[in-house]
Amino acid sequence: MLWPKLVCFVVVSFALCQPYQALPIYQETLSACPVNFTRLADKCLLVDTSWLNWYEADRHCHSINAGLLSIENETDLKAINDWLPVVAPNLLEFWTSGNKLNHPSKKLDYFWQSTGDKALYLPWADGEPTSDRGDCLALYANYIVSLGELVMEDHRLNVKDCTQWAPHICQTEPVQFQTHLCLNPDAFHEVQVPVWS
Repeated sequence: MLWPKLVCFVVVSFALCQPYQALPIYQETLSACPVNFTRLADKCLLVDTSWLNWYEADRHCHSINAGLLSIENETDLKAINDWLPVVAPNLLEFWTSGNKLNHPSKKLDYFWQSTGDKALYLPWADGEPTSDRGDCLALYANYIVSLGELVMEDHRLNVKDCTQWAPHICQTEPVQFQTHLCLNPDAFHEVQVPVWS
């Protein structure tokens, strides 16, 4: 849904620009996250605080050209745990794309719905996995109340019934584009053209 808008924008930009003379010297490749997403390493993330079940959360992310969060390694998890207290300081759990919906008989085989890859890095919370509680994975932070304040530990994975409610994190890849400078007799225009891989 986003790509037709980008193509339309590029076509309109070139039509308005009507290049009189292009300066190929001024051309750089950049990448950026979609509006409202935050760049975290090589991902663009968005926290949605709406309480949805896993299926609704997955559909919501797809509706904004994204997928639910997948965690590939310890670096990803550390960056997420550093970021969550800033953007969602009091939320204890979030849906991820992790699930075993296509393989319910295999107790510990989870897959990242957003990438289709088998989940090889599974930073479990204490006492997890407990596959009898469900088929979907959420990030969950244990907490204590100390001196009237909520003190949260780092978020770790726990197994949850897919029909229960939780906020969620959507992820997408940064969009790469090239910036071109177009000149015409009256003005110059900077045009950003998506790079198609």
